[in-house]
Amino acid sequence: MECMFERCELLKKLDLSNFNTENVIDMKYMFSYCRSLKDLEISNFNTQNVKDMSYLSSECNASKK
Repeated sequence: MECMFERCELLKKLDLSNFNTENVIDMKYMFSYCRSLKDLEISNFNTQNVKDMSYLSSECNASKK
């Protein structure tokens, strides 16, 4: 999932509550520079196996729920 939504500058709302992240190991830069993002739903993210979350939301304005 590295850089998955990076620089999606017009993205305002994102609901990822149904994403299965059980086997994800890399979320680096996933939401970086999503400057218009105000609403981010990641409440069901399973990050148990994630090894790298560096800069996950760098320069992102979202309110994480």
